[in-house]
Amino acid sequence: MRVDIRPAIYSDCPKLAKIKLLARGENADESSARFQSELRYITAFLDERQSVFVQLIDRAPMAFCAVRERNIKPFIGYAFIKDLYVLPEWQSKGFGKKLLMHTLRTMRGNGYMNAVLECAEDNARARKFYEKFGFEKREVNQKIGCSDGYVTYTIDF
Repeated sequence: MRVDIRPAIYSDCPKLAKIKLLARGENADESSARFQSELRYITAFLDERQSVFVQLIDRAPMAFCAVRERNIKPFIGYAFIKDLYVLPEWQSKGFGKKLLMHTLRTMRGNGYMNAVLECAEDNARARKFYEKFGFEKREVNQKIGCSDGYVTYTIDF
C-alpha cells in the first residue's frame, strides 16, 4: 500500500467533494444539489490559490485538508484549517494525523507560526482528535468562519 500527500489539482475536486460528504455521513450522489455545492466550494479554494492537500492510497484520494489565511482578529496571519476529512473506512488508522502533520509542516515552511480551526461542538470524535494532536480550545468573541455551535482551537508551531 502506497500512501502519498500532494497538492490538490482541479481533477481531484469531484473526489474531494465525495470524501467530504461521505465523511459527514451525507449522500454523495454526484447529481445532488449538495454534491454540486461542495464541488463549487472546493473548486473555489483552488481558484483562490488556497492550499488544499490530498492524501492518496495507491493513487486514490482518501482524505484532504484545505487551508486558508484568516484575517480576522485575533487570528490575523494564522493558517485557518477550514476542512479536514478522511473517508470513513480510513478513519482511526493514523491517516488524518499524518495529513495534519504534513499540512502544518508545509504551512510553517510558508511562514505561518500558528494555526486555527473550528470544530462542531457536537463532534466529540473530531474534538478529541484535535486536542490529542495538541490543539487548545480558545474562548473567542468572534467566530472565524462558522456559525454558533462551533469550538475554536489553536496551535503554535
